[in-house]
Parts: sequence; structure tokens; C-alpha cells
Amino acid sequence: MSIRIGIVGCGSISWEHVRRLSLLRGGEAKIVALCDAVKSNAENLRRYVNIFRNIAPEPLDQNAVFESYDDMLDKVELDAVIICTPHNLHYEHTMKAFKRGLHVLVEKPMAISVGEAEEMVEESSKRNLVLTVGYQRHCQPEYVYARRKILSGELGEPHMVVGWLVQNLVAAGRFYLDPKVSGGGQIKASGTHLIDAILWMTDTEPVKVKAFMDRAGAPVELYAVLAVELSNGALASISISGGHPRPHTDVTEEVRVWCSKGAIHIAGGAVYVEDSESNIIKIDRNTLPRVSPNPDVNFVRTILGEEENLIPGICGLKTTKLEEMAYLDVGQPIPSRLRRA
Repeated sequence: MSIRIGIVGCGSISWEHVRRLSLLRGGEAKIVALCDAVKSNAENLRRYVNIFRNIAPEPLDQNAVFESYDDMLDKVELDAVIICTPHNLHYEHTMKAFKRGLHVLVEKPMAISVGEAEEMVEESSKRNLVLTVGYQRHCQPEYVYARRKILSGELGEPHMVVGWLVQNLVAAGRFYLDPKVSGGGQIKASGTHLIDAILWMTDTEPVKVKAFMDRAGAPVELYAVLAVELSNGALASISISGGHPRPHTDVTEEVRVWCSKGAIHIAGGAVYVEDSESNIIKIDRNTLPRVSPNPDVNFVRTILGEEENLIPGICGLKTTKLEEMAYLDVGQPIPSRLRRA
């Protein structure tokens, strides 16, 4: 069985999804339809898809390109969709797919409200459909190792988590700076990756959140510092910046988890384990666990019954819950006291 996939939203991130799918074996899946409100976006992506014979054994022609999501769903036989549209459309596009019996991989953040996220999880469960969220750290060896090490109990109980992430959100631009479309600022843009990673690595949920944010003249928050009580009693400090002065959009982050018997640190793409005597060992990358190459490959192989879903909807729901708690705590309007150069 070859999973027939449609992609809705053919902006920049959709190209990354195509690249990830290109790592599949021939016959596992094929892209059969592309949809974007700006037809040229879908046309450009169509030409890129056609480079990869394993996921486009029959080159896509212009009949595979749609401007209307409903038209695509009506006219093409699909098994699954990958949703790369702006944040405020994730819920609508996911629910329409579920009602047609289609599996869904939805980009992060899963939704802009807890209510939407809950309905998405419930609908996927009720219909026995796969719901995967685009949090790629679940497939990155250093994060997989850290989660397994923490949950094994070898380091004792997690007590304190510190995580930070920096990026230039203004350089990223686009709909990220429109709160009605994005549902928030840097927390919803890239900070959601860090929040998810912390909750997933520690297998916890947020209990209490105290938030501080600043827009620095932007329409959405560029800076956020969150103090969080987690469901196992651990405390987390999460700092998220979208105000990096560099002009490009690369993301830099670190996560450090101190437990009752040791600690684990992820920094610079490497993972370090610290024992109770403060001895720190860098773990050889060649020994780190390899799960699925990326969320898209895992999504397809979950549908095929070959892998477990590494990024189920519940992860998106937990993350959305923390994000919503933070926005409710800081209130509206978000302050704008800082000034950017």
C-alpha cells in the first residue's frame, strides 16, 4: 500500500516536508495533490516534488494543483494530508480531513487554543486516525536519549529544568507577526518547539505558569520568560526570544534538566550527562538512539503500521495548554516597554 498524500499550504515549510518525505523507500507513499491559495506557490512546489521519483513515481501535472482545499478533498483520492497553513487554519483544515477519514500531520503549533487542540485529539481518537504534530525534536537522537535517560530513573526525579531559545522573529516575518493569524508571537512560532521538548522529555504537564512578555514594538511578543510548575512537582524556567539581532532566522537553544541524582544537558547539538559528583560526560553521537528520521517518515510508517506515532496529538495538546496558560497570565495587551535598535 502506498499512502496517497495531499499537502495544503505550499509556503517555505512545505518544501522541508517534501524533502523529509523523499527519505522514504519507494512505494511507501506518494504525493498526489498540492493546495495553496496562491496558485504559484503550489506550482513551484509541484516542480520540486517531481524531482523525487520515490514519492512522485508519476510526475504531478497541473491537475494536481488546487487553490481550494475543499476542491482538493473533493476531487482527489487521498489517505492523508500534511497541513502547512497558517496557525489559525490548523483546526479547520484538520477537522475537515478527519471528517473524510484522512490521517493528518499538522505543523506546529497544533492549534491556537486548548479547546481546538482537545477537539482535534478527540476526533482522531474517535475515528481511529493518525494525528501527528510537526515537532521534529522527537526524532532527534540527542533529545530521544535525554528523554529515555530521564524516564529510566537513573538520574532520579527531575527537579529543575532550564531551557532557552533565540531567533529573529522579525526576520521570519510573514504571518508570524499577525496575532490574529499566528495566535501569538515567538511562543507560538519557534518557542513551541522548546515547550514541547521540555514536557515530552520529562513526561509532564503544566500545573501553574507565571509569565512575563514584551513586544518590543512588534505586534506580537518577541520576548517571553515563563516560570512553570510541572505535574511531577519539578520547576521549569523557559526563556524564549524572537529578538536576536542577527538578520537570519536560525534557531539556537539549550535544555538542561537537573534531577535528584544527576543532570542531563543538551547544547550545541550534543548531549551531556552529569553525575552526583559533578562529573560531566559527553555522549558519543554514534551511540545515540536512532528512531525515525523525521516526523514525516514516522507519520507515513505509523499509518502503514510499521512504527509507533512518535509525536501524537496529546503532545500538541499539552504544549498548547502551557502556551494558553502563559498568555492568560500575562494578560492583554502584552507590554511593549523594550526598544529594538
